Amino acid sequence: MQHFLIWGDTMIFDTYFSETDSLSYGIVNGKATIIRYEGDEARVVIPSSLNGYPVTKIEPYAFSEKSMKYIQFPETLEMIDHHGFSECRSIRQLDFPERLKSIGNYAFYNCWGLEEVHLTSDIRSIGYGAFKNCEKLKEIIQDKVEGHDISIGSLLDDLNQQIHVVMRHLYPDKPMEEAKVIFTEHDYEVVANVASMCKQFEATEIGSGKYIRYCIGIHDIDYNKYDGMFHVLLRGDTFDTIITVAMERLMYPYALTTEARNTYREYIAAHCREAAEKFIRDDDKEKLVYLAGLDVMDSGTVDAAIDLALALDKTEFTAFLMDHKHQHFSMAEMSFDL
Repeated sequence: MQHFLIWGDTMIFDTYFSETDSLSYGIVNGKATIIRYEGDEARVVIPSSLNGYPVTKIEPYAFSEKSMKYIQFPETLEMIDHHGFSECRSIRQLDFPERLKSIGNYAFYNCWGLEEVHLTSDIRSIGYGAFKNCEKLKEIIQDKVEGHDISIGSLLDDLNQQIHVVMRHLYPDKPMEEAKVIFTEHDYEVVANVASMCKQFEATEIGSGKYIRYCIGIHDIDYNKYDGMFHVLLRGDTFDTIITVAMERLMYPYALTTEARNTYREYIAAHCREAAEKFIRDDDKEKLVYLAGLDVMDSGTVDAAIDLALALDKTEFTAFLMDHKHQHFSMAEMSFDL
């Protein structure tokens, strides 16, 4: 069926409805733009073309207040307009297509269940409040190509919680390089100034996240500045956060200076027993193996880790640690400990 539609302040001609996809869409300048999704599927796959026209845009509120848990975007998509997916509270993960250039204001506002977002290198703008109140979002993957700006800063402006960021530096002529960093939690506590004659309030900064976020630039993260702020984390962040930052900067040492490397290694050496226990409890064998390779654990630390792995019935960890002890400590030490 064909008809005319006024959408906001824009006249869209040649408007249709696809029963197969439960989509109302318009045709503008030889391209399809999605106006409204009328379905209720948990898994939504947006087609790359409708009626033979490439799908390039999602109009305001097109998918808002829907209950889908998974959405697959078409590779042809270039723009998500404001409030396009606002109040979609069941979405867990977003993998944006390579051609996407723009995400509008409040596009994913109040998507409470969102946990992971993958930002491609061609995204040029993320609007105000695009990810506001996405309080469960805990990991962002950002693709970085030389000469392209990154968009992660705009996203993090909306978020106060701790976010784990994976920076994927992509090259045309060599393998990808990864950096993994954590942007810690920050918030404000507002209290009344009872000593004042007038009604005044004072805001106190909570958490180091505001300062760590200063390391985000237009083109990339300033890794020297990030590493130089490790002392800020030491003043108030949790051990779990601090040890993860130190380990991942060593494991994925993109733009890591010798000075920063030594700082992180010294911290890990001083807290290796607690670190080993954390990695065992978290089932994080990758980090435990890397920790063992740093050669900072003494025989007693390894014994304590073996005892914990045995107590938790984690046979894979137990076998690795016993093999590590056999290879790295003398028979005299082992006999004495026994």
